[in-house]
Amino acid sequence: MPVGRNIAAVAVGQWEGLRRPERPSGPIDSTVLFVVVTLVLIGVTLVYATTCHKGVAFLKSQGLRAVAGLLALFLGARLRYTIWNSKVKWVLLFGFVALLALTLAVGLVFKGAQRWMQFGPFMFQPAEFAKYALLVWLAGHFDSLKEMGKDQHVFWGFLLPGAVVLAVVGMTLLQPAVGTSFIIAVASLALFVVVGVKWWRLAVTVGAGVALFVLAVTCIPHARDRLAKFRDGGHRQQEQSLIAIGSGGPFGRGLGESRQKFQFLPKMYNDFIFAEIGEEFGFIGSAGVCLLYLVLFLYGMRISSEARTPFGQHLAAGITITIFLYAVVHIAVALGLIPTTGQPLPFISTGGSALLSNLFAVGVLLNISRYRRNRVAVDVPAVPRGSVVRSGSAAPTRHRVLVLGRFGGRV
Repeated sequence: MPVGRNIAAVAVGQWEGLRRPERPSGPIDSTVLFVVVTLVLIGVTLVYATTCHKGVAFLKSQGLRAVAGLLALFLGARLRYTIWNSKVKWVLLFGFVALLALTLAVGLVFKGAQRWMQFGPFMFQPAEFAKYALLVWLAGHFDSLKEMGKDQHVFWGFLLPGAVVLAVVGMTLLQPAVGTSFIIAVASLALFVVVGVKWWRLAVTVGAGVALFVLAVTCIPHARDRLAKFRDGGHRQQEQSLIAIGSGGPFGRGLGESRQKFQFLPKMYNDFIFAEIGEEFGFIGSAGVCLLYLVLFLYGMRISSEARTPFGQHLAAGITITIFLYAVVHIAVALGLIPTTGQPLPFISTGGSALLSNLFAVGVLLNISRYRRNRVAVDVPAVPRGSVVRSGSAAPTRHRVLVLGRFGGRV
């Protein structure tokens, strides 16, 4: 093809070569890191403010958990996220499904629920880690289907992943952990939407999920009692939670000045810590915490949209949606909008399993943020409308082209 002397021909592949796809395109997302560390510090402070009349035992425990969680975050951020898109995803899935089964067989029973496993001095909830193992497997499975052109196959692209999700959700329901099961199901459904599952299949999935949860609430005494109390308006903890939030007013009573923590609202440092935020910091403090979660959600979804690979896009979206759902469910319970579920407020409530798993997941999200699609601006001559190449002596008008890594693109 003839090209004039004033025309510079540059191939898209050469532009991509300016920055190798397998290398990081930049540093981790500092906004996500700042928001998460801020929430962790808020959590340690609030746990101590709620339990200071009992000594420093809770402070030491939560402080050690926070340190361990931040180390897990650092590890997740250091490991290249593509290592999870290999046989590792199968190991994680089968490993944690086996742990869930073992929990149902020999796990510790506490208040009618069998959710904990104990190894020596350590006690943890396998379901908190299984939810992310499921997301890793789903993201890798859909990525492999896309490469093979089977992403819309009825069995591989819908029935198999649906059956895996149903198995994990069913095992958590049997513990019973209805709130955790609900979040896993909704996060998985959201991931189905992100990867482009057909709408009629999504409708079937929603119908099956609704039927399963209606059956669970009907048959599981633990869930049935909570729903009955919620309908009757007689759930004492939620009543005390609303009193705490209402008494905080616009600016709150002040740090450590909560009244509801004195046996009016048991375990305020865990299931109802948002009520403490409302009582001690008022509407302004509560809105500020909600804003932090919203920023985390928006920046997490931006990392997903700019991730270099489909696996990274799916995994980042799954992690972000899961954490945001946990925050929404906890806040809704504290406000008396839904029945109590026992879900912690991410990064703030006390508890080791949730804090450790969530912070490691955020570390993976931060690692994905390092491998965004390349952005290389190149000066090229403008091409007149209706022609491919035109040569001549006149100096061409120049404009900018933005190349988005392996996916290409021009704006």
